[in-house]
Amino acid sequence: MNQESILEAGAAVRYPRTGTSGTITRFVDKGGKRFAELDSTGLLYRLDQLIPAEFILKKGHEIDRDEQLAQLEHERRQIETEGLEEPPSLDGACAGAG
Repeated sequence: MNQESILEAGAAVRYPRTGTSGTITRFVDKGGKRFAELDSTGLLYRLDQLIPAEFILKKGHEIDRDEQLAQLEHERRQIETEGLEEPPSLDGACAGAG
């Protein structure tokens, strides 16, 4: 069976050499060969090097926008606090010319 007939835009595929997986977004013909662009990398892969794959969705806690904003705000405050606690050490390694 021809690989190209199996693969179509939106198909889940894997590139076994690197383990990269993604969904085909478009096809490109270059130099007499046919390539597929993957959404995960934006790179082109030869069709004869791709294999069909299945994606397994992880079920876990999904956080909404408010939780994301709260988490980012907490991290920002933590970084600001850490920055005020201890000044950077100047050991003279990069003191410059002078």
